[in-house]
This record gives sequence, structure tokens and C-alpha cells, in this order.
Amino acid sequence: MPSITQDLARTRTAQWLREARGGHRSAWNDRLRCFEALGGILSSYRASRLGERWRQPPISPPHLLPDVARGAHFGSAESVYQRWRAEQRDDAIKRWAGPDPGIKPREAFVAEAKIVSFWPYRAGALAVADRFDMSLTEVAECYLRALGAWASGTPVLAACVPAGPPPCVPEDLGLLAGRAFAHHPARRSHADAAAARLESLAGVLVAAVLDDASMTLLGAFNMVRDETLGLLSEPSAPIAVTAGNAMSELADRLLHRADAGQILTADQARKLKAEMRGLFALLGGDGELGELGGRQGEEANG
Repeated sequence: MPSITQDLARTRTAQWLREARGGHRSAWNDRLRCFEALGGILSSYRASRLGERWRQPPISPPHLLPDVARGAHFGSAESVYQRWRAEQRDDAIKRWAGPDPGIKPREAFVAEAKIVSFWPYRAGALAVADRFDMSLTEVAECYLRALGAWASGTPVLAACVPAGPPPCVPEDLGLLAGRAFAHHPARRSHADAAAARLESLAGVLVAAVLDDASMTLLGAFNMVRDETLGLLSEPSAPIAVTAGNAMSELADRLLHRADAGQILTADQARKLKAEMRGLFALLGGDGELGELGGRQGEEANG
């Protein structure tokens, strides 16, 4: 199975960005001009002071695309609109939002601006994950920390309506949730619910950063850490399964031992036999299991 980071490198958004950057350089540069112009527009929206902290409320600049056209020095607003309409005349770069007419050009533009600004943070997180061969939960932690760093580094863009994480985040978190349940067929139906909850937690993380600029990235991540890692961790085996597996392993090693002394000392065997008798009494045993445990303990003593 490919690594987690390999899967994340092949998401729809990752493929879209590679094609957009590599296919038509002049068209991509025009897009970058628009995103740069957006940055200039958003720079005039300052965080407000609320008591002892600074917070960045959601913003929705009026006449956004016409202002972007002027800031990017295009001849008309149509030069911007045509790049982010559902039906595009210029097929050099297809918009990330796709052909859904319900997604207006402004929404499609803001979505791409967030994705492009977040991508270096995402790439950095995946590079670290690759370098240290991180587990699934470690990748998730690294990814969400990068998301918090993005919100902290670009708070006005993060607050631009629709405020919150870049729209590629649900796709990435859905992939992580799918990997978490891939080896548990009986629980795969829970993957969608876990992905939806992870998406919600990503929103909580970004909102925490925007609500209090003094909050550290660790503090913001800690708000969602336990639930995030719980959603992606291996399910704990029932105690009966754990105990049964341990007893089976011990019995197998005793029956096929080369030297019993290397498995249990005489004192360990006596203590284990006493613990097993107490456990069998609690379980309402009839003594047969106790006798078996006693025989195994005697064998261990030689």
C-alpha cells in the first residue's frame, strides 16, 4: 500500500495544482497576479481588539472581483470573472471548483486563493512526515499544526467568507480517515462519519486561531488533539481479547519451551498461579481452569 504522503500527493487538488502550474505558465502567472491583488485588498482589513486579545472576524469585501481586476491591472473585471465562471471560455486552466453553476466566480476565486496560500504549509508538513516516517496519527497532527500555522500567518484570508480552512482540507482529512479504517472492514462504514468530524475539528482549530491571535499553535491544536487522535487511532481490543491473547501466547511458549526458566521464574510462576486462581473465582469457574493453571505453573517450575 502506498504511504500516507504518497496518497496525499495524488489527491484531486494536488493533481489540479500540478496541471495548473505546469500546463500554461502565462495563464498561471495571471492567476498569481489575481491572488496577489487579493492580498493587497485584504491588507486593509485589520484584526479588532476584544478585551485583552486580538481577533479576526469574518470579512466579505464588496466588489471583490472588480477590485482584484484593478489591482492586477487587467483591462476589465471580465478578465477576472471569465477565469472563475462555471462555463469558462478560457480553457487554459479549469477552475478548481469545477463546472457547478451554483458556485459563483467569487466563491471559486476565494477557494483557489486559500488553497494556493495553504499549499506551502501543507507541502512542508508532508516533507517532515516523509523524513521521519510518521505514523497516521503523527501525520494528522503535523497536518493540523500546519493548518493552524496557515491561519496564523494569513488570518484575513482565512477569515474571508466563507471563513475557515481551505476547501482542500476535507479531501485530505477524508483520505486520512479512510486509511484509519482500511484494515477494519467491519468499521469502514464509520470512515465517512470520522472524516466529517475531522473536517469540523479543522474548522474549530482555525476559528480558535482567528478568535485569539495571542493563542499559540500548540494551544490551538490541543483544543482538538485528543478527539483527532482518538478518531484515527487503532481501536482498542476488548479486555477479554487482550487477556486471552496473552494467555494463549504464554501457554504456547510453555508447551514448546526449550528452557522454562527463561520464560518464568519459580516466583513468577507461583504469583501468576495465585492471580489466575483469584481470577477464575471471580469468573465463577468450577475449578477445572484452576487445575489447568496450576499444572502450567508446576511445569514452569520444572
